[in-house]
Amino acid sequence: MELAKKIFKFLSSILFYSVFLILIVVFVMFAVSFVDKKILMKNGQYRHSLFGAYIIISESMIPRINVYDAVVTMRVDAYDIEVDDIITFLSKDIETAGTPITHRVIGIVYDTEDNSKILGFRTKGDHNNTADFALIGPDEVIGRVFLRIPMIGYLQTIMTKPIGWLIIVVIPCLLIVGSDIFKLIKTSKIEE
Repeated sequence: MELAKKIFKFLSSILFYSVFLILIVVFVMFAVSFVDKKILMKNGQYRHSLFGAYIIISESMIPRINVYDAVVTMRVDAYDIEVDDIITFLSKDIETAGTPITHRVIGIVYDTEDNSKILGFRTKGDHNNTADFALIGPDEVIGRVFLRIPMIGYLQTIMTKPIGWLIIVVIPCLLIVGSDIFKLIKTSKIEE
């Protein structure tokens, strides 16, 4: 029984510190994005957010990125994007217009008169047989993927349902509060 308590305590500590670290990173990313957005607004500029996170809902990037994986993007200058980078951009297809899509850059198209000017990016999903039909303009690029978080989309899917909230939030909170109440009762009995 003592070994089980030690294992539980160890695993709960790892979980707590992992969640705490993730929350710190998310807070820092949010704060930096907020400051960046305020500076851009002050200067009268519009650009996509400095950081973004997206859940993948199609199989187009398998095996590199799976369905329900999350990708975190960072805004980059169009001239910093290279062939083989994975970018997130706004779709131009009729069925999915305006939806963020994450695909690999397979080519960069330059202006024939001014070879230093980028006209757009040719993209393709790793799992797709053909390249995307539309050329992606530099202003349509949301950002370059720099982090993939496997299967986190399942958590998002579960959290959108009441039973998910019950399992992931309410029950663990009740267990923590119940444990603290039990400790208080146990300590008060010892003191008597």
